[in-house]
Amino acid sequence: MKKIFMGLAAALMLFVLLIVVFSVIFFFTEADEVAAEGETIEVVADDGTIQMVPRTELQGAVQEQDPLKVELDSLKALLATVSVGFDSLEQLLTIKDATVRALEDRLQVQDAEIVSLREVDVNAQQMARTFATMTVSELSPIVSQLGDKVVLDIYKHTTNKRRKFLLSALGVQRAAELTNRLVKREGS
Repeated sequence: MKKIFMGLAAALMLFVLLIVVFSVIFFFTEADEVAAEGETIEVVADDGTIQMVPRTELQGAVQEQDPLKVELDSLKALLATVSVGFDSLEQLLTIKDATVRALEDRLQVQDAEIVSLREVDVNAQQMARTFATMTVSELSPIVSQLGDKVVLDIYKHTTNKRRKFLLSALGVQRAAELTNRLVKREGS
């Protein structure tokens, strides 16, 4: 977009330079020819000097300038439109960048949560293997001190054969509550 803007600016500058060059050439070459034609008008130049310019030359210059002014105004309008479009694209890019950064932040948080959940899962697997070597009387005092979520995580990694030992160690009331939670959670 900057290349387009720079190209338009360069084209506009070249256009203005060509207008100035042609105007200077036109005024100096025509001045000698028209001087012989007759009526002249005093014109104050940009440098403050007064020049005598034939009326017909002055009228021709004015007629040439009108289409050039229209063209210049058209180019200015085009430049303004391109500038607005460029600003709009910059705003969209800024919004897109902010959205990408927010999504990257969320992704990092979720990655950290996944790592944490994997760690919990590995620990639950290890504890399930350890509990598999214990008897119901050895398990009972341990599982009575554990939270329901921990017991459920360990239960999931326990073999079917050893699950009965874990449920027996929990006691009837707590085993029933955990079974209800497990069934509801998996069925949800």
